[in-house]
Amino acid sequence: MNLLSTYDRFSQAYPAEGALASFRQAGYDYALHKGLPSRKDEDWHYTNVKVLADVNFMPSAFNPVEPSHDTILEIKKILNPEFTNVVFFNGVLNKTLSSELPHGFTLRELSEYPNHFDDTFDALNGAYLAKPFVVALAKETSVEKPVNFVFFTSVEGGPALMVHPRIRVEVGTRSSVKILESYYGKTGVSYFVNSVLDLQIAENAKVSYTRVQAESENAINIGRTRIHVAKNATLESLAFATGAGLSRHSLEVLLTGPGSNSEILGVYAVKGSQHVDNTSVIDHQVGDCNTNQLYKGILDDESRAAFVGKVLIQKGAQKANSAQLNNNLLLSSKAEADSKPCLQVYADDVKAAHGSTVGQLNREELFYLQSRAIPKSVAIPMLSYGFLSEVIYKISDDGIQKWLTRHLDEAFKKLHVGN
Repeated sequence: MNLLSTYDRFSQAYPAEGALASFRQAGYDYALHKGLPSRKDEDWHYTNVKVLADVNFMPSAFNPVEPSHDTILEIKKILNPEFTNVVFFNGVLNKTLSSELPHGFTLRELSEYPNHFDDTFDALNGAYLAKPFVVALAKETSVEKPVNFVFFTSVEGGPALMVHPRIRVEVGTRSSVKILESYYGKTGVSYFVNSVLDLQIAENAKVSYTRVQAESENAINIGRTRIHVAKNATLESLAFATGAGLSRHSLEVLLTGPGSNSEILGVYAVKGSQHVDNTSVIDHQVGDCNTNQLYKGILDDESRAAFVGKVLIQKGAQKANSAQLNNNLLLSSKAEADSKPCLQVYADDVKAAHGSTVGQLNREELFYLQSRAIPKSVAIPMLSYGFLSEVIYKISDDGIQKWLTRHLDEAFKKLHVGN
């Protein structure tokens, strides 16, 4: 595989020992054996990643440049002063641009690794691991200010890069925190980001997790998020995507203790030839858990979106309650949305529902606004914006709402809504 051609050089330049060395080698062996997924693979039926074989992406470690003055200014513009910002440039922690972590947090290198890989991209991330981190929040600690892990990629005049960040976040018992994971990059630059984030939520903890994908439109962003939700814990999750030429976010939520509640949300707005893929697995391993999933997207021009969502209710997971809905709004006759919600239920005392819609704006609503002297060129953006902002306003934190609204405003400026 082309993406593995630099593995030997990487291993020699950045040698590892012990568990990390074994994990890297296991990732390489898995990826080499499996190869890139194709549309013949059920999990990748709607997304073609062949473009990754056509570009010689170099590991960012081979070109460890510092951000230029202009790049630093660009990064500072995207940092929210109301958040605690932890900044990674080309996958490397930048202490100059980063804030201190709030009281109760500790940061250390990852020393324990999974014993399996979910797919080739998970394995590639393992093969090219350089310095993975564990961010842990102590038990019975409440952090009011959102913590934003910001990943910015720029080749700074060098070759096309690939970056493989991996972070594990551990939230202690009865703690509360708001976590963001954000991806940006230099406009017009070709690069590949392949991330993994593991989020462990202990008993009675409360976590809001937001993933923002606002990459350069020349970029490819493949991300995987695994979330373990323990007994009586509360999860609020939102995946927001408006950037990258090709993006896919795989979300796995494992409910491991009874009494938990999870709100799982998604927003995407794409145009041109952009392709966005949201794939999720909600695994009710135990009963008496509630999950509600809502993903909404707007597609313009010749863009494409895919949503594949599976809710799995395991045998014995009685009293599980799960709902899943995906809505797509097409602003162009050439745009295409593929939606495949799925339920797999192996218990008999549950509540489970799913559904999806793909369509255009409601003509009656449009007519109503026009009858109130609102021109069509204004009415269409109003309805389209309201369609997506409904999901954003389900986030409980006002500061994160405003932050996402700012990103949505930027995305709408680039859409042909109302034209």
